[in-house]
Order: sequence, then structure tokens, then C-alpha cells
Amino acid sequence: MKKVVTLTGIILTLFVLGLTSVSSDPPDFHASDISIDESTVRAGIDAIDESRAMLRTLVEEEDIVGLAIAVSYEDSLIWSAGFGYSDLDQQSPISPEQTYFRIASLSKPITATVMGRLVEDGIIDLDNSVYDYVPDFPKKKHDFTLRHLAAHRSGIRHYKRFEKENRAPLSLEEGLRKFQRSKLEFEPGTAYLYSSYGYNLLGVAMQNAAQQSFDDLLSEYVTVPLGMGHTIPDDADYADLRTSGFFDFNWRNKLRVAKPVNMYMKLPSGGMLSTAEDLVRFGNAYAYQRILDASTQNEILADVPLPNGDQVGYGLGWGLGTDRAGRSIISHSGGNTGSACRLIVYPEEKFTVAVVSNTFGIDWIKFMRTVNSVSAMILDEAEQQ
Repeated sequence: MKKVVTLTGIILTLFVLGLTSVSSDPPDFHASDISIDESTVRAGIDAIDESRAMLRTLVEEEDIVGLAIAVSYEDSLIWSAGFGYSDLDQQSPISPEQTYFRIASLSKPITATVMGRLVEDGIIDLDNSVYDYVPDFPKKKHDFTLRHLAAHRSGIRHYKRFEKENRAPLSLEEGLRKFQRSKLEFEPGTAYLYSSYGYNLLGVAMQNAAQQSFDDLLSEYVTVPLGMGHTIPDDADYADLRTSGFFDFNWRNKLRVAKPVNMYMKLPSGGMLSTAEDLVRFGNAYAYQRILDASTQNEILADVPLPNGDQVGYGLGWGLGTDRAGRSIISHSGGNTGSACRLIVYPEEKFTVAVVSNTFGIDWIKFMRTVNSVSAMILDEAEQQ
């Protein structure tokens, strides 16, 4: 039933799959027995019924333990649902409003938004050298800027095998040690290489410039203004949180509880927790230009070509593209220990979809295609009403 598909070839969102070791095995799980908890369903949209069936099929075929979706059209939540469970012993249901999921690289557009606010406040300049803000970072052959980091054009490498997961509680600064001695992969600005490490360095530069912790910047500039009360740093302390639980598959494709990891050192690139409904609030902030000045948002969403003329479909923290009908979308996806997720925003149509799950190692192509299809299908019908 289960097949593990690597993420190679997925444009805009490149992730490195890591192998994990077992922490404990869950009880026998049959995805066909999952519950569906719907808190919001707008009547009269048949595409929601079809989408529900498609997501249920995805959950069953991929042995996804828990998944949540939230859909907003014209600033109104039209569908919000949780599929499955956050734990298999008690079979606690997933809530799209209250269940915290690891959102992996969906953290990047949030970080880019904090960055934009700091630019507007005159605290950072995207075209300044990184060394203006992080002078202790080892010098490289070429200088590079905050803009290079945000656009994945700095030459800073991505994870190597086994680097994606971290068990020790490290600060953002301590996390830089994992890659700071590596050479740049290319001259900054001349090519594109997706790099979570680059975003970690960007986060350190931002907090140094502001003389505030990244946690405080996240709260002050994004989550509090947008009412995202369930979006927080993942510091591995889940005692008082309704988390999704975190699952993956061992080398025999057997579902298991994922081993404990600490995501905090990569807070800017992939270390946040959030809910499906909070992510929709965030997406709507771009659809309605609620969080950034128009000029700043346009700069973040610009697909600036490389020197050779190639466009890579990535701005500053957001993937840029079109759907099957040619409608413009901004999006990002994420995958890490105990998570697979996707956020899609149609700025012109004022339509946002967030899907988060608690199971890593699923068929990534199938997941992406299902979420993309569900999004386009619901929007098609919503626009006809």
C-alpha cells in the first residue's frame, strides 16, 4: 500500500529526505477507520463533497494518521475539517482550528513576512551584506546579501543526509555551526539552490539587527497582528499543547511514532507549529494586503530572473506560479519529521487553502497533486455561485 517517493523534481519546494530510527510503534492502524470532524462546511458547494472523498482516499492509501484542511473564499471560511487522529491509543480527533501541526518549510513565507516588516521599519536593508548583521559568520569567497538568502540565491548549501533532524536543543546561533564552514555552492546571485540553512542564517541576521529574539519578532510582526494565536515556535515542549502527534515510516514502510526531534534551531526555515485555520489567516493577509505595504508585498512576490534570463518561480519566501486554469498562485510546501503540508493562495480570487498532516514519508507527488486538485476544484465552483 505505502510507497515512499523522494521529493526530487518538485519545483519551488525542494526538500531532502532523511532516514529516521524508531522510537515506538503505534498500535495497528487502519486508515479506512478514520473519523472526519468538520467544523465548517458551506452548503451548496458540491466540490467540497468530492474533495472530502479525495482527501479520504489520500489518507487511506498513504496511511496518513491525521490531516486537516481549511479553505477560505472572499475572506470567509467555507470548509474546515480534520481527518483522523493525533494519537492512535486514544484516537483523539484532529481539529483544524486547535490542533498544532509541524509546518516545516511553510515557516519560510512567514519568516519572509517578518523580514518585510523589518524592512518597512528601517531595521534591515535587503541589499546589505549578511556580515553587516552577522559579523562572526565565517567569511566566504564572495559576499552575499539578505536578499540572496531570502531568494535561495546565496550559494549556502541545503541539508546533507541525516542533517535534517536534530535532537539536541540548539539556539539559532548554535545551529549555524552545522553549515558555516561549508563553501558557497556558486557565486551569489548567479543561480538558485533551495536552502533551509540560508533561512536560518537570515533569521539570525534579523534578530541581531532588531536586537530581539526571533520568537519576539514572529509574535510582534506577524502572529499577533493577524490573530494567529496557534502559530508558535516548535521548542519541543508539547506539555500544554494539543499537538497533531508526529508519525513516519521505517525502512520496511511500517507506520511508527516518529522519534523525538528538536526543531528550534531552524525556527526561521522550518521550526514552527501552526493550525490549518491559522495558515489560512496568514494566506489571506497576502490576498488582502493586510500585513505588508503594497510595494513590499510586490517585492516579495516578484519572480526576478537569474542573470541568464531564467525564472525559477520563487520570490522571497514564496513559490510563484499558475494553476491548471492559468490563475496566478503563491504557495509553499513543507515536509519534515511528522509532517507534510501545503499552503496555496490565489491573490486575485481571494481564495486560500491550507492542508497539514502529521505523517512524513508519504507519496509526495500524490499529496501535492491531490491538494492542488482540491484547491482548483473548489475555487472553480465557488466562482460560479
